[in-house]
Amino acid sequence: MERVRYNDGLDQWRLTAPEVMRAFEAKNADAVFAFQTRNPTHAGHAYLMRTARDILLKRGFSNPILWLSPLGGWTKSDDVPLDVRVKQHEAVLAEGMLDPRLQ
Repeated sequence: MERVRYNDGLDQWRLTAPEVMRAFEAKNADAVFAFQTRNPTHAGHAYLMRTARDILLKRGFSNPILWLSPLGGWTKSDDVPLDVRVKQHEAVLAEGMLDPRLQ
């Protein structure tokens, strides 16, 4: 089988399950927590993600890794397009709202 490519500028982010697992292993993750939304990521979301990591650290995990995943595929007609949401995720990271080592 060949990888499905959409050629929409987002293919670099579409990973297979084994690729995702290898990425977590490469980062020595001892826990993975996920955040998925069909809305643009904002400071409130970043707060929730930071807080979730802090809770995992307090529970004894040493390297919990965030899996930040915008909802692709079908969305409501008034939802923000996927490419815009991905750019917003990137902006949240660039602005330092989340520690880039967490991803």
